[in-house]
Amino acid sequence: MARTYNQDCILAHALDLLGERWTLLIIRDLFLGPQRFGDLQSGLPGIGANLLSKRLKELEEAGLVSSTTVSGETRGRYRLSETGENLRPTVRALMKWSIKYFLDRPETAPAHLCIYTNDLQPDSVALAIEIFAAHCPALENNYVARVIIDDFPYTIYNMNGELICRRGADAPAVATLEADVATVMQAFRMELTLDEAKSRMKLNGDKQALNHLLQCIVLSTNETFARDEQQSLQAAV
Repeated sequence: MARTYNQDCILAHALDLLGERWTLLIIRDLFLGPQRFGDLQSGLPGIGANLLSKRLKELEEAGLVSSTTVSGETRGRYRLSETGENLRPTVRALMKWSIKYFLDRPETAPAHLCIYTNDLQPDSVALAIEIFAAHCPALENNYVARVIIDDFPYTIYNMNGELICRRGADAPAVATLEADVATVMQAFRMELTLDEAKSRMKLNGDKQALNHLLQCIVLSTNETFARDEQQSLQAAV
């Protein structure tokens, strides 16, 4: 990396690697699976092609991203290495912290408004499912399921108490949950009851898998989430 904090601190060294503008957002988008250069640029409005190329080169040199070229393609697909994938819990924690922080800010704050909009990209909603799934780990309920958000398919891997979401529908699934962005966002914000949310979804397949997915999405049914939120409010008083 060209810029550095020049501090003998492990956090400073990590920020030398990850703190440049767009870097964490590129990593965020790759959590959902490999992406072509053009798809990455489309998902990151405002980044120029030259800057995206530069950031991807830096991430490849750092061993966080790798690229593979398929025959007939002028540019390859970029994917996270195992080291890059290990950033997932850190980014999840930062996103969760951001939700709590900005909810306490003035309502005019753009980030606060973002939480209350129903006009998000399906990728953002899919990643949010991962965040809220941490409140209801299903240690013995291993499954692969399909979630379709506004006609965009995602594959859910719930293994050993951790839920990971990937873009696409490449793996066989035991259950399918289909909804639009507005329904999922309103369920996240506890504006819908379980019955209301289910009436606006299409649900098929394994009931145990579907029950866990619904618990991750319809937060009014998630006792662990409700308890954590209550404790947070009590601590703030």
